[in-house]
Amino acid sequence: MKTKPALEILISTMNRKDLSFLEKMFPVLDLDQYQLLVINQTKLDEDLVSHDKRIRVINSREFGLSKSRNLAIENAIGDILLIADDDIEYLPGFKQIILKAYETYPEASLISFQFLDENGKLAKLYPRYTGYIKSNKRPLSSVEISIRKEDILQNEIWFDERFGIGATFPCSEEQVLRHQILKKGLGVAYVSEPICIHTGLTSGLKLSSASILEATTAYKFIQYNNLVYLWLVKYVFFLFRHTHISFFGQIRAYQTGVKAISKLKRLRNED
Repeated sequence: MKTKPALEILISTMNRKDLSFLEKMFPVLDLDQYQLLVINQTKLDEDLVSHDKRIRVINSREFGLSKSRNLAIENAIGDILLIADDDIEYLPGFKQIILKAYETYPEASLISFQFLDENGKLAKLYPRYTGYIKSNKRPLSSVEISIRKEDILQNEIWFDERFGIGATFPCSEEQVLRHQILKKGLGVAYVSEPICIHTGLTSGLKLSSASILEATTAYKFIQYNNLVYLWLVKYVFFLFRHTHISFFGQIRAYQTGVKAISKLKRLRNED
């Protein structure tokens, strides 16, 4: 009888022909110690193949990051699932940090952690506390996220495929996922320890981008319904006050947000 791995790492990637990219993700770690599921979205004639029983591969002809994540969750075999990109580097001891967190916070269905930038410094301004949280306010990145598979599947919680790279709204899928989990009354926790290094600027940090503003507003519409218009006024002023947009750019930013709300309403009607 096969034992279920306590932790499984779900890696989303595209157009891969071999597994050499894993060497950069685990440069100083023994790959034999981890269970991996790689979702390779590709239209290439040559599929990605693994001959290692601890590295499973699914080749998918569909595109979209949230679709990749959902396919991984659906086919995962681990108890605790760690969301991963193919351009990160895991830190020594990350597995122990994650498993200990689920022992410490047994009611948590999602636990997020920290990640470092290329200089080895915290990539964001993280809160100092560790523990259960009830708020959706803190920005969340996919490489910080781990989830308890049983809780997610039993409550039919998935990444919203309207959000994420390759979808209508190119980010905020992590926030939408956390919102669903909290709305179901499940536990969410945050642990102030880094588990990986992610180089470069993440898409969620480009606050002045029209596409990012659209995605953020669409997510907030899911969270606040029609009160989102009040939130949008305050958020546009926040962008101006912090010099992300110009004074006259506030009008254009507000119009961009309104367009995003209309777009999401239209997608809902199509569903």
